Amino acid sequence: MKQHAGDLQDVAQAQSAALSRVGMALMSEVDENHLLHLIAETACELTGAEFAAFTVRPVNDEGEPLVPSEGSLFHLAAAVGVTQEQEALFRHTPMGGEGLLAPIFRHGIPVRIADTFAFVHHQHGSNNANSLDVARQAAFAYSHGQLPDEGPHWMGIPRGHPVVRSFLGAPLLDRAGQVHGGLLLGHGEPDRFTQNDEALLVDLAAQAAVTLENARLYRLVHRRAQELNAIFESIADGITLVDHQGTILRENGAARRVRELLKDAPGSEALLQKLARTALDEAAAEDMLVSVADGRDETREYLVSASPLQPIATPSGQRSQYQAASAPQDGTTGAVIVWHDATERRLRASERQARAYANQLEAVFEAMTDGIFVYDRNGNIVHVNSTARALFAFDAAPDYTSRPLKERLARLVVHDTQGQPLSGGQWPQRRLLSGEVLSGENALEVLVQAFDGRELQVSIGGAPLRDPRGRIVGAVMTVRDITERRLLEQIERRMQSEAERLKDEFIAVAAHELRNPLAALKGYAQMLLLQSQRGKGSELAGWQREALDSIGQATRRLNDLTEDLLDVTRLQAGRLELHPEPTDLVALARRVVKRLQPTTQQHHLSVRTSLEYLVVLIDSRRVEQVLGNLLSNAIKYSPQGGPVEVVVREECEIGEALLSVRDCGMGIPLHQQARLFGRFERADNAQEIGGTGLGLYICRALVEQHGGRIWFESVEGQGSTFFIALPAHQQDDPPAY
Repeated sequence: MKQHAGDLQDVAQAQSAALSRVGMALMSEVDENHLLHLIAETACELTGAEFAAFTVRPVNDEGEPLVPSEGSLFHLAAAVGVTQEQEALFRHTPMGGEGLLAPIFRHGIPVRIADTFAFVHHQHGSNNANSLDVARQAAFAYSHGQLPDEGPHWMGIPRGHPVVRSFLGAPLLDRAGQVHGGLLLGHGEPDRFTQNDEALLVDLAAQAAVTLENARLYRLVHRRAQELNAIFESIADGITLVDHQGTILRENGAARRVRELLKDAPGSEALLQKLARTALDEAAAEDMLVSVADGRDETREYLVSASPLQPIATPSGQRSQYQAASAPQDGTTGAVIVWHDATERRLRASERQARAYANQLEAVFEAMTDGIFVYDRNGNIVHVNSTARALFAFDAAPDYTSRPLKERLARLVVHDTQGQPLSGGQWPQRRLLSGEVLSGENALEVLVQAFDGRELQVSIGGAPLRDPRGRIVGAVMTVRDITERRLLEQIERRMQSEAERLKDEFIAVAAHELRNPLAALKGYAQMLLLQSQRGKGSELAGWQREALDSIGQATRRLNDLTEDLLDVTRLQAGRLELHPEPTDLVALARRVVKRLQPTTQQHHLSVRTSLEYLVVLIDSRRVEQVLGNLLSNAIKYSPQGGPVEVVVREECEIGEALLSVRDCGMGIPLHQQARLFGRFERADNAQEIGGTGLGLYICRALVEQHGGRIWFESVEGQGSTFFIALPAHQQDDPPAY
């Protein structure tokens, strides 16, 4: 009895040692085949089985089954206790859930058979399909507890398989309860496996399932890590991972290269610390532009971003095991800094933009209606547009295809507008290359004979081309054909001159023809009034005297208009002569004011001056005409009445006598002030007031003939002030009258 107890204790110790050996292997071994062999050997050792086999279900890289658990779709993964020939044979023999194996592979329950030969069912007269159905029904009933252990039908032993009398098998179940294989034991003698052996095998099968899953997970993680590492290293952007203290944990090759470039750059360490600190403070720095000089004296540009790495929470809410033990409990565990090299993109964008810009310039260059010549710094022509080629008829030039463009252009016959050949310094390209800009009034007009014989008058403009340092590297010259425009301008000038001449002749003739009838009207009206006043003839009624007064006023206005028209024709013809003599301008102003004051009851005319006299050399009649015209306008264009002031003063510093006439009338609109001294020009706000628009034109002409100036200041609705400046004439004594 003691001997039997000792044997049991030895067996228990052996089993414990074997299980411990398997457990240690599970913790350290990652080779799936080696582990399966070890478990199979341990199963044989613990149960006394002659041989053991592992069958597994095909799975993908993620551990998911590729085939259903039904049918002969499992394959041998490991075998113990068989010859190499038998193992090689079994590895090519599909296995599955039929007969004794059906409860294991289909339903995931263990099977223990004391003697397989005692329960082989012979189906006489039945085909193989019916036998298979019977076996499947028996397996289903066995798995659902409807048959005893001997219930599953034995489907026979494959050729070359060791003889199996005692059979014990357990399924390999994953965490989801799916069957991933089976651990099968066999012995050539019957009744060799006990209930304890079955329980032990189930435990070993469970450990084998964990082993398979862990091994596959290890391979998957290892492969994923390799893939991620390859991806990490192949990323074009630089990636730097830092911990919560700013220490670099990992970086890819691109980041290492950037760090090498930054190593000698001033402030680089501070930049990295700033980026890391920004991210560690749970902020984000996005697209910060950093310029770095490389070893080839080139500058590379990087868009740098920094983002925080948040702690990874486990399902239980605890910190991840991958988080450093010294990391803060809250906040970030580190930061990721991304260096995106924008240099090539910028260069490509610049190149694309430059190409697009060049294409646009080329299109504009060829579409220009002006001829364009582009010169280098040496005066060589590097580009000519089609307009220039057509303008000068280069295709008609001798030796067009054999001689350079510069030589062909030099054959052009060029003269100035006076018909004189241009000297070397006058050639426009030389002036442009010397820094001169030809534009506007400074443009050069020349006469050119094109190669097809046409006589052209062209306007040449242009400007020098300068590099970023301001040095002249070439020039652009524009050529515009103005032949037709100048011809039209000449024709227009001749037509305008002729029209002006005809108009002046008409005005002169009309004015002369008006003088006689006006004199007659004026004379007869005055005679009737005088005869009536002297008591000769019938006394005139009131309405008749008013009619004669109106006739007199109308004839005076017509006479003034006639004199204005005659003055205009004299001015246009240059026949208006002045008779200057020393004249007191103060007395002249008072005389004109005194004469015009009776013509209005609404206005108060006055002269303001600090001078007793101011002698100037003028034609007094013509200056009185100018001042009278300005005062009449002040009265006429101040319909509401008010003061009209004449100021006389002397500007000794510039030697001028100054007259001004100020009113508080309607003023002149700003947009019409520039043309008010033209012939027949009147402001829009004065159209309802009578006038010809000749008065100010005559005033300006008379003042300028005296060598003086006339101008005005006006605000619409507030009045106007007209100024006359005449050359002063110094005289020691006042004039005697």
